[in-house]
Amino acid sequence: MTQHQSSITNVFAISPFDEYYLPSVNKLTFEKIDSTSLYNDKFKDTDLLQDNTLHIFVGMDSGLLANYVLEKSRPIGAKYLFVELDEVCELLTFDIPSESQKNFSICAASEFEDCLSKSDFNLFIVKQRFKMHYSSAASSNSHDDYTKLCHLVEKNIQNAHFDGTTAFTQKTFVQQQLNNVSENLLPAQLLKNTFKGKTCVVLGGGPSLDEHIEWINTNRQNLVVFSVSRIAGKLAKLGIISDIIVTVDPQDHSFEVNEAMMFLSHQSLLICAHHACSDIVAQWNGSLLFTGAQLPWQANETNIETIGPTVTNTAIHIAEEMGFSQILLCGVDLCHSKAGATHTVNTYTASLLNTLGNMYEWVETYNNEVAETPIQLLHAIEALAEAAALRPDITYTNLSINAAKVNGINYQHKDSIVLETIEPTQKHLLSPSHFTLSPEQKAIKLTQTNIQIEDAITDFNIIIDEVNSALTICKKMHTANSSSISNLAKKLDNIESKLNTKYPNICYLIKFYGFYEFSHFLTTQNIDNWTQNDINIHHNIYYQAYHDIASELRSMLITANKRLQSRIAEHKTPISFSDFVPQWIEDKHYGRAEIWVKEHPNEASQMTQADLSCIEQLKKNYQDLFKHTSTKVVHGDHVTNINNAFKKLNNLFKHRHVQGITKMLEYVEPFSTQEPSLTKFYHLAKSYELFLHNKAEASLTEILKISDDMLLENEYQHIIMLSLNLNKLDVSLQYLEKIVHFNDAYLPQYAQVMSIQGQYQTALNLYLNYLDKYPNDIPVLIKLGTFLLNVEEFESAENVFEQVLQLEPNNQTALRYINNMSQHQ
Repeated sequence: MTQHQSSITNVFAISPFDEYYLPSVNKLTFEKIDSTSLYNDKFKDTDLLQDNTLHIFVGMDSGLLANYVLEKSRPIGAKYLFVELDEVCELLTFDIPSESQKNFSICAASEFEDCLSKSDFNLFIVKQRFKMHYSSAASSNSHDDYTKLCHLVEKNIQNAHFDGTTAFTQKTFVQQQLNNVSENLLPAQLLKNTFKGKTCVVLGGGPSLDEHIEWINTNRQNLVVFSVSRIAGKLAKLGIISDIIVTVDPQDHSFEVNEAMMFLSHQSLLICAHHACSDIVAQWNGSLLFTGAQLPWQANETNIETIGPTVTNTAIHIAEEMGFSQILLCGVDLCHSKAGATHTVNTYTASLLNTLGNMYEWVETYNNEVAETPIQLLHAIEALAEAAALRPDITYTNLSINAAKVNGINYQHKDSIVLETIEPTQKHLLSPSHFTLSPEQKAIKLTQTNIQIEDAITDFNIIIDEVNSALTICKKMHTANSSSISNLAKKLDNIESKLNTKYPNICYLIKFYGFYEFSHFLTTQNIDNWTQNDINIHHNIYYQAYHDIASELRSMLITANKRLQSRIAEHKTPISFSDFVPQWIEDKHYGRAEIWVKEHPNEASQMTQADLSCIEQLKKNYQDLFKHTSTKVVHGDHVTNINNAFKKLNNLFKHRHVQGITKMLEYVEPFSTQEPSLTKFYHLAKSYELFLHNKAEASLTEILKISDDMLLENEYQHIIMLSLNLNKLDVSLQYLEKIVHFNDAYLPQYAQVMSIQGQYQTALNLYLNYLDKYPNDIPVLIKLGTFLLNVEEFESAENVFEQVLQLEPNNQTALRYINNMSQHQ
């Protein structure tokens, strides 16, 4: 197969509804229906009129879709971005009215990645406030160029979302860090170098975990078992109690996903990232250590760091710091399994059909095959390789041959692993009982932390006062004369210097937390060209962001202070439930009732009936949290999922990605008879695979297994190409007769095959029918001329070549034919 060439041609047509369109883009779509009627059906008002949403359109349908959207009323806060093939952009001229230019944009495919990086669009992507729409051409699955365009747009959005959220979601991390200050009292550093020379196994949620459960159970006594939080419950049911459970996810849904883990607090030690989900941290009824810094303005100088991007990266780093010389990985596949699974069975995951059409990255596995992986895991692979390179003293081994290869981590079969003996006394060092604070010890640490929070609130009050002074100066600068500007600017400089000198850590936190807000202060404008008004505006943006973010952080500190005071009250005597229970209820952390009873058995045994009733109700509320939560899997639109799978398959075929197609076959084969769309998918993928292995005959046989009523233009194209290559003209004619109903562009090819079959009159009629509609299509005119020469209609042939020269006077092909004809007359 030759490298794919664009099929876009500079040939326009006028539909029966007086609309101009490119047949090479839209085939016969607008011959059958006018664009307004088509789009009224395709796009409901609710689809295009969502407030504060970036609407991204793949393709413009020869400009008709863009015109349709321009003519619709558009809500304030919504933006509309059209991404179109470069070749199409070159053929269309589009004037956007001045009143629409702020919220309506057209972007060529080659510029799309840069376009997404603009703050106008990037925030929508990061906050997932965007909606994808597909033009008629991009929806069809039958246009090679638009299949590739869909792939490009979807991949760039996926990457932009991942990169953007990394910078934007620091707010969530800081918020959870402050929520956790009352629980993050013992650092994970207490475990440093406690297991030198020993072996641990880090258990992830990948599919290969199920293959090694028995081996782990057999060798349990000489392994320290780390598990990522979401599989700890499953392991416990299989008889494997994790020594250490690791959790890092700051998102609220993490509590739902880790429900089973919460009942293991009496058996396992929990190590949480400083920013882990506070619903887990505050309600863990056992021993807990934290990684990272307790307070967000503190430098982490002594504790074990929180290393990302995934919980597995964090667990491996903790193991490194604990001194293990051999770190085994199991269920750390970092890619999909051969069957397309993303997680071990019976854990939080989605079905195959929900992910079959997703565009993932491709990685090599230890068995020298390829596998798909999401971009998050690709970053995890890179981070693991970097970490392994820094620790040549540690042997890293993955027990799964189907896992993604990572530099510095080798595959080894489990039966050849040599384990050093771990004595029970050393194992006992990980007992939760070693990391339990008495109420008195906890009260002391809580009080120390609260003092730090109150000191920080005082500092924030001073900073906010200074920033308010800066904003007042900014306001004066707008009306000041040139002689006063210099003095006002010096005052601003003094305020900035004072803030950075006296409160460097807190000022850094404010700018880190307010990354997005402060980004508005940045500009690509050349500073040499700034007017005084430009400077005034930027100063105001900067200090307004400073004020807003500092105020937001101060509010969070006041909440943390209030929570710390309630935690201190938990350990005071006499008991006063009114001093701390309201905080539990406000946070919905009802599980603290069980923690309090466990930590205060004497006081609990002497409770009044009213207090006892209160505790029992809170325990019930905690149990109800698990009844009301559910691990939801978003199934989405089944039709869209299958449609995306076909797009992905076609894109793999265009790029000759044989291994990718083989993987999709492996995913689908077990389900290929469950429904017609999957049956079609399987046969089409198999046909593509056979073709790329140079087995054209078998490829044709395979695609012809698809029932005719399921075939679309794309499949007709493949059948015709194969049958012509195999000289099966009867098959090619059968499907050419059908494909011309999709697109006039196939009429010349149909005519050519008819000519080969000797059906000259039919061939001539087909050429004339096409040229009647597209009289300026020079390549087809030349084909007609050569056809007429072959049937010895010399005068008619000469007329056709003369017609070509009227359109293109220097056309060398036409000149050569006319010259040859004149020499033989």
